Amino acid sequence: AYELPTLAETHFPLRPGCRAISGHSMGGHGALVLALRHPGRYRSASAFAPVCHPSACPWGTKAFTAYLGADHRAWRPWDATCLIEDGATAPALRIDQGTADEFLGEQLHPDDLVAACAARDIPLDLRLRAGYDHSYHFVGSYIGEHLAWHAGHLYG
Repeated sequence: AYELPTLAETHFPLRPGCRAISGHSMGGHGALVLALRHPGRYRSASAFAPVCHPSACPWGTKAFTAYLGADHRAWRPWDATCLIEDGATAPALRIDQGTADEFLGEQLHPDDLVAACAARDIPLDLRLRAGYDHSYHFVGSYIGEHLAWHAGHLYG
């Protein structure tokens, strides 16, 4: 959470306090969790096809059991949907999700995150992209929009 930003801020002329985070798939999950676990550290967080509720999917169950043990309560601080349900504050949030993503139905669960955010009145911009799958072509098609969106939150 601190190592890479500290390195970048030490070696590049960046504006203090201007941070955004983004990722794809598991990296999208990581970006959301970092933003939710460190309130105020990021002005915006975005993700492409993130695992939104790993506690509720086969991949997440396997990974969390291996890394965190069988106690599901220990998983909650590492699950974006659970973090929102448990009261985490959020920066501006955007997710792009392809409708032809082979992992959408069983693994990603963006609707769970949408419901958790709605229950807490946290704005979440979920954009469903017809025909796109989980590939880097999907990311490459919309990364410019994400960068411009983050820039708007970083620089007003």
